[in-house]
Parts: sequence; structure tokens; C-alpha cells
Amino acid sequence: MHKKLIIVFCAVIAASAVAAGIAFFQEPPVPDPVKVPVKVTVAPSPDLTIVAAPEQSEIGIPPGFEIPEAVVVKMPETPNLAEGKSFDSGAVTDVYIAQNAVDGDPLTYWESAGYPAEFTIDLADTHAVKTVAIRLNPAEIWSAREQTFEIFGSTDGVTFDSIVPETVYAFDPATGNAVRVDFPAAEARYVRLVFSANTGAVGAQAGEILIFE
Repeated sequence: MHKKLIIVFCAVIAASAVAAGIAFFQEPPVPDPVKVPVKVTVAPSPDLTIVAAPEQSEIGIPPGFEIPEAVVVKMPETPNLAEGKSFDSGAVTDVYIAQNAVDGDPLTYWESAGYPAEFTIDLADTHAVKTVAIRLNPAEIWSAREQTFEIFGSTDGVTFDSIVPETVYAFDPATGNAVRVDFPAAEARYVRLVFSANTGAVGAQAGEILIFE
């Protein structure tokens, strides 16, 4: 009887040992893989300009970047030779008289009564003229338009030579509703513009005609 108990007891101990051994030698669980960030360095292109990021404590623009501005036709810084000078033109439309084109105010304007429309300005003295410009009223109510004209010059008011051939010019309120025409210096006391078309009105128009050396 004692032998049987001893055998059973030994069997239980052996089974427990085996179970414990299995548990002891069982492979541990595999942990999740650790994600390690990889830093990739790319050599900059020789044509690439790198600009350092600005401090973020306040709103700002990095050096080298300018605030966009409206593209407005700018005039030379020299005096406008045409303002207040004598002039001659053909027939006009209603109250839009020729004087309006040389009074220094682009809100008043000259409008011809047909084509060809000539406008001649006497500069009082001979100048080396290099720029002729036309301004229209810059208000948006003045829709974009195209005017076609040729520029002539004369030293005696009798014989006129073409300085700039007949060309179509675009006027747009988004750019100040002005056109600037630059050319090699031409000796002239009299400057004449001859208009042949205007897509925005029945006649040629000029809020101001400006002439510069």
C-alpha cells in the first residue's frame, strides 16, 4: 500500500516538474518591432537657393521674398513737358475738349469726333524727346480697351517725321489705365499723335498726354 502511494506521489511530482519545465522553457513573447526614424540627407541642387525658415514668434516674410505689388505703368521722374502747353486737335465729342489732355488731370479727358484723330502739342522749345505716354481715367468703370496711334515729331511745325510707327496699345485699369512708349531720343519741338482706332469709344481718348526727355 505504501509503495503505491509513493509511486503515485512520485508520478504527481514528475508531472508537475514536467509541466513546470515546459512553462520554464517556453519561448517568451516576441515584442513589437521598435520604429527607429531614419534621417535622409539629400545633397542640394547647385541651382537651388535655400532660405532659412523665419522665426515663428511673429508673422513675417523671409529675406529675399517681397510683398507683391500691383503692376502699374510708371512714368519717368523728369518733368512732363506737355502739361499746360499749346496744342491743336481736330473736332471733339461733346464737352471732351482738347485742353483736357494737357491740364494735368487724368479725370478730365479729350475725345475726338472721328478718325484719323490728330493731337499736336507745341513744347515751346526743342527737346530730346524719349517718352510719350497717355493716361486714361484709372477708375474701373473705364473698361479695358485698345487704341491705335502713331507718334510724329517736328522741329518747325511744318515737316513731321514718324518717331514710332502705328501700333496697337492696350489700356487696362488693372495697370493704371496708362500706356508708356519709350524710343531713342528724337529732337522735336512739336509732337503729334495720330489715332486710327479705339475699341472702347467712337473716338480717340486721352485723359492726359505726357511727353518726357
